[in-house]
Amino acid sequence: MEIRTSDLYEAAYYLTKGVTPHLVTCRLLAGNVTKDIICDFYFEGEVIPHLQSDFLRSEAVVNLVLFRRCYGEINNYANNAKRDYRKSMKGGRQ
Repeated sequence: MEIRTSDLYEAAYYLTKGVTPHLVTCRLLAGNVTKDIICDFYFEGEVIPHLQSDFLRSEAVVNLVLFRRCYGEINNYANNAKRDYRKSMKGGRQ
């Protein structure tokens, strides 16, 4: 199963459980005049439905030190994807 999320905390939670995003995409936030960019993280695997269920029911449990590291890593993924997205928009490609 594959899921998509733009929630950095949710993405970091999956990363703490050993599931890395297989794809990160960017898009302009709909109806946003300031042209804010949002990133979508795609995760897949057999454990994803269970992890997502735990997260959405507020039953996710993580080691906070590991979560901080994973949140930083997810932020780096997002920043790199946004940089590439901006470059592609300037070049007229998309």
